[in-house]
Amino acid sequence: MKRFTPVLFSLTLLFGTTACSKAQQENSQIDTAEYANALFDDSYVHTVDIQIDQDSWANLLENPMDKTKYATNVVIDGNTVENVSFATKGNSSLSQVAGSESDRYSFKINFGKFVDEQTYDGLDKLNLQNIFSDATYMKDYIAYEIMQEAGVAAPQTSYVSLSINGELYGLYLALEDVSTSFLERNYGEDYGQLYKPETEMLGNMKQRGMKDGERPEGMERPEGMEQPEGMEGPEGMERPAEIDDTQNGKQMPAQANTENPQNIDMPENMGQHRNGGMGMGGTAKGADLAYTDDEITSYTDIFDNAETKATDEDKERVIAALKQLSTGENLEECINVDAVVRYFVAHNFVINGDSYTGSMLHNYWLYEDNGILSMLPWDYNLAFGGFQMNGDATSIVNTAIDTPLNSENVGKRPMWDQLMANEENLQLYHKYFDELITNYFESGRFESTVSRISTLIRPYVENDPTAWYSIDEFDTAVDTLTQFCILRAQSIRSQLDGSLASTTDAQNATALVDASGIDISAMGSQGKGRGHEGMGNFPGQMPMQTEKENK
Repeated sequence: MKRFTPVLFSLTLLFGTTACSKAQQENSQIDTAEYANALFDDSYVHTVDIQIDQDSWANLLENPMDKTKYATNVVIDGNTVENVSFATKGNSSLSQVAGSESDRYSFKINFGKFVDEQTYDGLDKLNLQNIFSDATYMKDYIAYEIMQEAGVAAPQTSYVSLSINGELYGLYLALEDVSTSFLERNYGEDYGQLYKPETEMLGNMKQRGMKDGERPEGMERPEGMEQPEGMEGPEGMERPAEIDDTQNGKQMPAQANTENPQNIDMPENMGQHRNGGMGMGGTAKGADLAYTDDEITSYTDIFDNAETKATDEDKERVIAALKQLSTGENLEECINVDAVVRYFVAHNFVINGDSYTGSMLHNYWLYEDNGILSMLPWDYNLAFGGFQMNGDATSIVNTAIDTPLNSENVGKRPMWDQLMANEENLQLYHKYFDELITNYFESGRFESTVSRISTLIRPYVENDPTAWYSIDEFDTAVDTLTQFCILRAQSIRSQLDGSLASTTDAQNATALVDASGIDISAMGSQGKGRGHEGMGNFPGQMPMQTEKENK
C-alpha cells in the first residue's frame, strides 16, 4: 500500500465489530477477510485522515446531489491509500439534508474507483453514514448485530469521528459496503449475483434531475446493458430543472410536476401496484419478488439495480426462481430456505417498515447463486418502529411475528407468503426466533452490548457539532432502545410459548406486553432532530404515532 503524509482533510474513525454467532460462523465465511479483524476491531479507536483540495470540498458542499466522485488520499491508522474516490451518498436522506441548513451528508469511499483492484486490507468500499433520524446512533449497529446473531450474512459496522480540515465534523457510522469484498468475505471468490431491488429508483432520479442513463453509485447499469425498453420518459416531458435553494445556497432539484404537462399518453397503470393499490415507490416490476412472466424487461426493479455484472442467463435464473416461488412448491429448488428464514427472524424482530415487509419495496439485497435466491439486510436507521408505524408503543412492541405485513400487503410478498405457508418453515422460523431470544436477549448480551457501545461513543456524541440530537436526547434514546428491545423480546417469548397469539387478528389486548411507558419517537424519526425539524417527512411517509400523541 502506498504511503504519504496527510495535509488537508482529516477523519477519525472509531471502529468496532459485532460478535459472530455460532449459527453465522456455520453458515458463512464471516471474518476471514483481513479488514474484518483489523479495520473493524472494536478494541481501540482507529484513525482515518482524508486529503481533499479546498475547491473539491467546496464544490461537494455546493452540489451534494451530483454525487461527484472526488479523488482524495486516505490515511487509516497511519497507512496511506492514494487516489481513492470520495462522494456523497444516499437517496431520500440525501435530498432532505441537501434541502436543510445542515451539511451532514453520508459519504462513500471507493478505494478502487481510480486504481484498479486497490483495496484497504481487502475492503473495496466503505460507507460513512450520517446516522440520519437516529437519536440512538445505534439502530443500524444493533440491527446488523441481531442479523449476525440470527446467522444472517450482514455488513460490519463501526463508528467514525469525522474531522474536516482539522475541524471536528461529527460522529458517523462506518458501514461495510455490500459489494465485491462483502461477497468474497461471505461466499468466497466464486460468489453469485447480487441485486438491490428498488421501486423508487426512477422517481428519485427524476427528483434529482439526473439525465437519462445516469445512475447513483452502487446502482450502475452493467457494461453493455442498454436502458430497458419502456424506461424512457414520455416524449415531450422534460425533467425538472435544477434550481437554487435561496435559503442555504445549495443546488437542489425542482419539485416534479405531478400533473400531466402536455396531456401525454401515460403507460397503462403507471404508478399502480401490480397486485392492486398504489406502491409508494411506483409500479412494482420485480421488487415484490412476484412472478409476472418470463420477460427480462418485466423485472427492471431487480435487473436495473444489479451490483454484479449479470448476463441474460443470470437474469433468467432469477426469473425461473421467482416462477417456482410463485407455486409455493419445492421451495428448496429456488430459495435458500434456511437463510431466508433467518433473515426474517432478525428483520421482524427490529420492525422496519422501510423495507420489503413494508410499503416501499426496497432496502434489501437479493442474492442469487445457481438459481437459489436469498435476501440480505440493508438500511435500518428507521427500524425499531421509526417508520410508518400506526398505533401506540404497546401495539408496535407486540407486532405479531407470524403476520408482519400490513393488511394491504398480505398475499403480495411471495418471499414471505409462500415461505411461511409451509408449516415446516414456520416451525423453523419459530425455532430460530427462540434461539435468538434465548441467546442474545434473555442472556443479557444485548444489554451489555448497548451499554458498551453507548459508553464508547457518548463522548463523541456530546462533542458532535453537527449532531441531529442533543446529548440528553441521545441518553433518552439509548434508554428507550434498550427498553423497546427488552419488551419486544418479552412479547416474542410470549408469542412463542402461546400465552400471546402470534397473529394480529388473534391477539388478546389483555395479554399484550405493556410498553405504554416508552415513547418510540424518542429514538428518532424520519427527518427529525435538533435544528432540523424543517426537513419533515419524505414523500408518502405518514407521521409516526406515539402513545403520547394518541392520548
